[in-house]
Amino acid sequence: MNTFKTALCTTLVIGSAALAAPVSATQFVAADSTPGTQICMAVASNKAYVLRKTQQSLNVKKSIISNKLTCNNLPMGDFVARYNLDNSANYLNIESSTRTSIKDLAKVSSPKIIVISSPQ
Repeated sequence: MNTFKTALCTTLVIGSAALAAPVSATQFVAADSTPGTQICMAVASNKAYVLRKTQQSLNVKKSIISNKLTCNNLPMGDFVARYNLDNSANYLNIESSTRTSIKDLAKVSSPKIIVISSPQ
């Protein structure tokens, strides 16, 4: 009976770890160190606290980021939707639920490296 419990616990731990892993293995790389690129990198981190810290250090309003900044020549709404940056979208008050996309969750692909830039 102990073997069964051990196997069950091991399966649950491994299964939950697999579910917690990100589906996409996209890696973002900054093209330069301009303030716009720094904010785009913070958005790409998909972590609200990183975005808030960068925004405060550069003294930029959320409305400017949401409405005027472009990352890789994409408006911010399109950028967060393309790379599934839901946490950043929520922080910036960008409505991402109106966009529809189909994702192949079973697709196995090599990690993508995206170079991020913004206009100076």
